[in-house]
Amino acid sequence: MDELEFRRRIMSDPKERDSDILDAMRTNESNSKFAEDILDLDSRIAKAMNVDVPEDLADRILFNQSSRNQNNVVKANFVKRSMAMAASVAFVVGLLVGQINWGNVVVTPAQASLADTAIEHVMAEKPFIANLDEQVNTSQINAKMAPFTHQLSEQFPYHVYYLNHCGFGDANALHMVFEGEKGKVTLFMTNIASSHVEDFQKQGMDGVVEPVGNASIVIVGEKGENVANIANSIKKLIQPVSI
Repeated sequence: MDELEFRRRIMSDPKERDSDILDAMRTNESNSKFAEDILDLDSRIAKAMNVDVPEDLADRILFNQSSRNQNNVVKANFVKRSMAMAASVAFVVGLLVGQINWGNVVVTPAQASLADTAIEHVMAEKPFIANLDEQVNTSQINAKMAPFTHQLSEQFPYHVYYLNHCGFGDANALHMVFEGEKGKVTLFMTNIASSHVEDFQKQGMDGVVEPVGNASIVIVGEKGENVANIANSIKKLIQPVSI
C-alpha cells in the first residue's frame, strides 16, 4: 500500500486497522504518526460535538408557550442559544482541524480538477519516490495500463524510475515517474474523462491534462519542463486495446 492510499483510508475511517493498515504503520513512522493524529482529531471532534441538553429544556419551552409574547421571547432566546452553541462547536472543530497538516491529503475529483488532484499526489509522494529507480521497461508499463484498456505501440522513450497503480481521488490511476529535462516527471493515467487539453502551473510545477479517448493523462514536471511536448510524444504512443 502506498502512502497516499494509506492516508485516504485513514481519513475515511480513522479507526480502521486491518492487516494492510497495520503493516503500513509498522514500516513507516510517518504513517503511524498520521494515523494517531487523525484518530486523536476524530476523538476530539466527537467530544466537542457531545453537548449536553438541559433535562428541563422541553418543559421550559412548553411553559413559556403560554402567551404569544413569552413564546416569541423563548423562540428568540432558543435560536440565539442554538446559534451560539453551533458557533462554539464550529470554532472548536476549526481549532482542532488547524492542528493537522492537510498538505498531503489527496483532493477528490468532486472538490477539485484533475490538475489539483495530480499536484497534491505528486507533492505527497515526492519523499517516497525520491531515491527509487526500478528501471521499468515497456512491457511492465503495458501490464499496468491494461486496466485502462490502453497500451504503448512502441518502446517508452524515457527512463522510468517508478511505476504503480494508485488511488486518484475517487478513481484509480497508473502512476509513473520518469526522467525529464528539468528533473523527474510524473504521469497519471485515469479513466476519468476530460473534454479538452488544460495547461496548469501550481505549487512551482508545470503540468498538462490531455484527453485520451474516454480516459485522461496528466503530466506534471518541474517549473520550466516542456510538459506539453512530453504529453504529445507519449500520447502518440498510447493506443486503445479492445476488451
